[in-house]
Amino acid sequence: MSTQIETHIVKNLSDEEKQAALSFIKYLKKCRLSFHRDTGAYWKDKIYFWIMQNETCICFIAIKAPDDPQHSWTIWSDDSTAYENAHFSEEIKQIGWTHVNHCSHCGSCNGGKEKIIFGKAFRQVCGCTFRIDNASLRDLPFLKAMIDLRISDDAQKGKM
Repeated sequence: MSTQIETHIVKNLSDEEKQAALSFIKYLKKCRLSFHRDTGAYWKDKIYFWIMQNETCICFIAIKAPDDPQHSWTIWSDDSTAYENAHFSEEIKQIGWTHVNHCSHCGSCNGGKEKIIFGKAFRQVCGCTFRIDNASLRDLPFLKAMIDLRISDDAQKGKM
C-alpha cells in the first residue's frame, strides 16, 4: 500500500507550506477527488501524485522533487479551456496570473502556446496552464477556485 500524500507533506514540508498543503489536500478530499501516486519510469523516485475525479485529471502535485530543490512542493493544473473566460474576482485572477506556467523549454510543450487565461492573453504558456510553486495560505482561494472550476466544467461536459 502506498503512503498517503499527507504523510509526505508532514515529513517534507515546514510551517506555512505544510499548513497550506494539508488544507489544500483536505479540500481536494472534500471534493471527493482521488490521489494516484505516479511510479512510472520518470517519477518512480519522486513524490508525484495525479489528482483525479473518475478518469479525469484535475491537477498534479509534486513534493520535494530532487530535480527541483528550490521548491518544496508544486501544483500543476491541467490544460483546460475552462480557464479562458472564467468569472472570478479580481483578487483570484491576479493570483492566478502570477502562476501562469510559462514555457521554460524543458521539452514537454514544444515552446508553449498562446492562451487566454481569465480573459487575458499570455504567450508561450506550457501545457499545464498553472504552476504553483511553494503554495502558501495566500494561494488557497485561487487553488480552490481552480479546482471548483475544473470539476464544474467537466460536470457540464458530462465527464464526471
